[in-house]
Amino acid sequence: MRLFFLFPVILLAACVDPYGSPIHPFAAAPPAPYSDQREQWRAQTREQAQQENQMAYERGISDGRADAGANLPKSYQRHYQSYTPATQAAYQQGYEQGYLPPLAPMPGGAALSPNTAPPPSAAPAAGDAPAAVNDPVYQQGYDYGLRDRVAGRPNDPGAHTGRYDPRGRRSFERGYVDGYSSR
Repeated sequence: MRLFFLFPVILLAACVDPYGSPIHPFAAAPPAPYSDQREQWRAQTREQAQQENQMAYERGISDGRADAGANLPKSYQRHYQSYTPATQAAYQQGYEQGYLPPLAPMPGGAALSPNTAPPPSAAPAAGDAPAAVNDPVYQQGYDYGLRDRVAGRPNDPGAHTGRYDPRGRRSFERGYVDGYSSR
């Protein structure tokens, strides 16, 4: 008879969401998914941010080349009007690429130039280091990104806000993007 009363308790303790995270049985219901209009707005905003980073990167290359050609000291801050706080990292990366001298010609006659490096897809913030293998927040983001790709969900690490420690947001997002784009 006691076993009959323990069964619901055991069943409630085994509740997990689709990602394997435990669900408290008496917690508030998860928020509803975004409406189509809201999801379109989010996609447009992400695309616009990527375009702004791309343009800032290209301006940085141009300004870096101009400063190097004029023998000015290497300082991207001189062009503070060419970037915003949101595009500063992309601009700085472009500036540093543009300031580099061209590499020597290869034996085949073709010359390589660091100035032709592809722009970053998403410019990391200044001071970001490569994700550590032992970083649990990165690994959690990687798992969520991989699961979203396999399930056919859109690439959106912001949809998982609240499922990880907010202090590790950058690490989670980096892991998510790596996991979503893995093959």
